[in-house]
Amino acid sequence: MTDTRITSVSVYRSGCIITRTAELDLEQGPQTVKLAGPGPGADPQSLRLSVPEGVQGANVQMDYLTEEQKEESLKELAKKQEKAERGISDLEAQIALWKRNSDFSAKENISLADMTVFLEQLPARLTALQDRRDALLEEKEQLEKEAEKLAEKNDRPFVSVELTAPAPGRYPVELRYKDENAAWEPSYELHTQEEDSGKLLLRLRARIAQDTGEDWTQAALTLLSGNPSVSGTIPTLYPARLHFYEPRVMAKSAMFGAGAARNAAPMMVMEEAAMCDMDAAAPAPVKMSQVMADSGRTVQGDTMTEYELTGRWDIRDGQSIRCDLRTDEIPCRYRVVAVPKHTSGCFLSAEVKTSDLEEMQNVEAAVYLKGTFAGNVWLQPDMTKDTYDLSLGKDETVKVKRTQKKKYTSTVLLKGQKKTEYEYEISVSSRKPKPCQVLVRDQIPVTEEKSIQVDAVNLSGGELEADTGLIKWNFTLQPGENRRLTLAYTTAWPKDKQLQEG
Repeated sequence: MTDTRITSVSVYRSGCIITRTAELDLEQGPQTVKLAGPGPGADPQSLRLSVPEGVQGANVQMDYLTEEQKEESLKELAKKQEKAERGISDLEAQIALWKRNSDFSAKENISLADMTVFLEQLPARLTALQDRRDALLEEKEQLEKEAEKLAEKNDRPFVSVELTAPAPGRYPVELRYKDENAAWEPSYELHTQEEDSGKLLLRLRARIAQDTGEDWTQAALTLLSGNPSVSGTIPTLYPARLHFYEPRVMAKSAMFGAGAARNAAPMMVMEEAAMCDMDAAAPAPVKMSQVMADSGRTVQGDTMTEYELTGRWDIRDGQSIRCDLRTDEIPCRYRVVAVPKHTSGCFLSAEVKTSDLEEMQNVEAAVYLKGTFAGNVWLQPDMTKDTYDLSLGKDETVKVKRTQKKKYTSTVLLKGQKKTEYEYEISVSSRKPKPCQVLVRDQIPVTEEKSIQVDAVNLSGGELEADTGLIKWNFTLQPGENRRLTLAYTTAWPKDKQLQEG
């Protein structure tokens, strides 16, 4: 049986292709070779063997040792274990005998000189015997570990192949197979720069996990974005037939509806920030930069993306590791976004092109504000739009407040209408040391009913989107400035109707 070693692994989103290599001492002519190595999760149908030009191979198959073969392979170790156990037993008997002979209370006719010589030699003799026993105990323990490893190896499959060599010599072979017990998943990090830099770093990382039953030692790793388990069959279109549908009346459930939608909304997960002692007398800190070196070369294949990781990697069975794949610099515009109708909190945002986030559909990303973890955000860019406001978490240095100043309802007799006048004041204040760009979002109601009329009265220069009623204010807020905006509108409707917003 010739041992093989893992030299490279191609890891898919689910499953992997393992490549093992070995060198065989072949005689001239045909011979049967057995290769050890494949793990318990190896797929026999995916087995492939490569040999040098001139060497012919046939009948490649995966097989297992019989019980008789397993026992035969363990015989030599079993004999060594028995020999070690006998030695340990003999030495312990000698140690016990020397200790018993050191008791002279029941012995007669022993001179003082003989007793003195015996007692002087006893410690050295006991030490020598105990050292020999301890060495045999270590040998026994090592033999037990070897037997355990060999028994585990015997339970694994091996590859049998018939090779015909053109001449005696040493030949390399390469063995490949698929194993489902490995996978990788991407993780994203967003790293902000100075707000006036116009840059945002998008860091792509990978979590690689393997449970193949064997360690990967000094293996070259390639990550592939595809999944070999997913069917590549072109779907067939069958006739689409129309028919009338009569819905059944079903009872409403409290588990669904707006409440469930709110509960399903992605949550901002925050980590406790590290504490820093600020000492006025402390020396100026050394400027540090975070290590974000790329660990992979991106190769765009015909059907999937490959990430070739640099160096050699060790991943133990049952272990998972993280590695860097790519760091991209994305142009952006930093600004503070406020939605005062819903919350008094403001959010730091990076406006980016949606085309730069094409691969980040419905994914979670960790946000680092100048190196400090600020939480996780859920990215759902609308690819039909040119830009996307990428939320970077709450910004405590800008405050917003929305106050209702007026709500007055009257009856317009000549038109048979009721009319309500609304007025809100929105105040935005900054505690930032630099000017900042601010985007305030609000809205007025819209309707498709011709008998309902909505009129904007005062929007303080805000940009109104007529179809949706959404209003945007874009402006620069100076340090310490408190900007006030007015939002006023009216609604009118037939007085015999009841108006409801929703």
